[in-house]
Amino acid sequence: MFKSLFPICVAASFAAGAQAATVLVPDTTIYGTDVFSGPSFVVSGNFSVTDTISVRVDGTVDLAAGSFTANAAGVIVSPPTANTGGHPGETSLSGGFPYAALLIGNSTLGYHPLFLADAASGLGNSTPPTALTTTRTLGDLFGSGVTSGTVLEFRINDINTGDNSGGFRLSALQCVPDAGSAFALLGGGLSLLGVLRRKTRV
Repeated sequence: MFKSLFPICVAASFAAGAQAATVLVPDTTIYGTDVFSGPSFVVSGNFSVTDTISVRVDGTVDLAAGSFTANAAGVIVSPPTANTGGHPGETSLSGGFPYAALLIGNSTLGYHPLFLADAASGLGNSTPPTALTTTRTLGDLFGSGVTSGTVLEFRINDINTGDNSGGFRLSALQCVPDAGSAFALLGGGLSLLGVLRRKTRV
């Protein structure tokens, strides 16, 4: 089981004076067999309901010996008719969430799908994508923030492991300031450069 401490990534909007933090997650692989436990990490820092988790996930998970293959949102990718009767671009539910969906959480917060099964993740598309990105607020995911030392774990939504394979490669997205922040930083840098140039001429 993977456990480590990870710093926070802060994207600040200097123009508006607002600040939002993103929980960094480890680059890791969640395998199709990680149903009852999976890789985990320890949150470093306190995060509010408006702070985010921002990740990219590539790959697919195969359930039932390949007769149900889905992306990280649990949207069926293949075969043409899955063992549940579903087809590519559809989902089949287990415990209220799509089979094969990538879950995040713990025994206190519960386990919740990291990706929404929607048009962006291929719902309704006969050729769903296998590379997905998402930015979710902690409030949207868990209904609460998380405190420093909280262990968050990744799991695959399924009812057994014996006939599963494949995996999801997860990586944290880099924090990038919004356009207003970028321009504010650029403007501030140019102003400072101008001041330094004027001082060197004296």
